[in-house]
Amino acid sequence: MLTFQRLLVLCSALLVIGCGASIRPGSAGLKYRALRSPALSTTIYHEGYYPLWAWNRMIIYDTTTQSQTTQIDVLTKDNLHVPTTVTVTYHPERTKLYELHTQIGPNYYEELIGPAFITLVRREFSQHLHNDLSSEGPVIESEVMRRLQELFKDRYLRIDQVAINHVDYDDTVTRAISGKIATKQQAEQKKIEVEVALRNAEIARTNAQGVSDAIRIQAEGEAAAIVLRGKAQADAQEAINKTLTPRYLQFKAFDQRNASYFFVPMGKDGLPLIVNAGGNAPPAAR
Repeated sequence: MLTFQRLLVLCSALLVIGCGASIRPGSAGLKYRALRSPALSTTIYHEGYYPLWAWNRMIIYDTTTQSQTTQIDVLTKDNLHVPTTVTVTYHPERTKLYELHTQIGPNYYEELIGPAFITLVRREFSQHLHNDLSSEGPVIESEVMRRLQELFKDRYLRIDQVAINHVDYDDTVTRAISGKIATKQQAEQKKIEVEVALRNAEIARTNAQGVSDAIRIQAEGEAAAIVLRGKAQADAQEAINKTLTPRYLQFKAFDQRNASYFFVPMGKDGLPLIVNAGGNAPPAAR
């Protein structure tokens, strides 16, 4: 069984040796040595396990991409208050951890990025009208990101992205916009209906014109046919008249079988002779 003196020596040894520190992937560290000057080492330690004396410690920074989401009440150019949710993504420069720690410290978001981010978002939103926020959102994101990058390019911090997650538009303005859009859609629908009606009327006129043209063409054809038939009949009659001479008619009369003939005496003047005109009939033969 350990005596009190041996237990005291063992505890003192453990205290001197310490437990060490583990740095996980995506992180880096700076060693703080209390009994040396300068106490903070400029060496940057990467992932792994590092044994430490009890009076020393490892200052660990997350060097992966990080993001912070904030709700900001902004004022638009037309003086409308709009609650907006925005996110900024950033990471510290791994190779500049010593400068970052000695000049700014581990609370760099709370002390630098956060306040600057809120200020720039409000400033940029104030340059745009309420009704233009939805269409100009990418412009706002790009401008805020550009200004943040310029602000922190010499502060060992990198801004990766700025995103507008949500804009809580003013209800009154939103309803007015919705009404305007609905009215515009109705007007466009009416315009389409008018165009359809005009096209239908044009089609009806075209069909009617086609029917009219067909009737006219048919009538002209029939009239032309009648004229042609009449002309043909007239030509035929003229030809017949040229051939129907008195001699031809006499010939045709004698040419008929079982025909009855009546002879009318003709005078020198070509008129039929009338015997005992106006007198009594001659006595009958006995």
